[in-house]
Amino acid sequence: MPKYYYEKKIIDKYTAYEPLLNNRGLKYVDLYTKGIKIQLDYSKIPYRKHIWSKADNLFRLANRYYNDKNMWWIIAFYNQKPTDAHFTIGEEMYIPARPNDILSQVRENGY
Repeated sequence: MPKYYYEKKIIDKYTAYEPLLNNRGLKYVDLYTKGIKIQLDYSKIPYRKHIWSKADNLFRLANRYYNDKNMWWIIAFYNQKPTDAHFTIGEEMYIPARPNDILSQVRENGY
């Protein structure tokens, strides 16, 4: 079973909940964002430096470095940035040299 933590509380006063809120006499609903928390041991994972460019995206980088575009999430997870939009042009980022190091640490945490 994954270990979840509550990262952020959001108060939603609008959206599609409005009819339900009105029926129950409520002004807003509290929503929580959920995430999975794993502490990577970065000292055990060798990496390559890469400068994010205009043409980059996580799929392309995974395909280039791992010959498997489906491994994009390993690069994102290692850099703690879940999507391409979280990177900026010219930013130094890191590509884990051995993706299996990430996979084994994720499995050790029960995921």
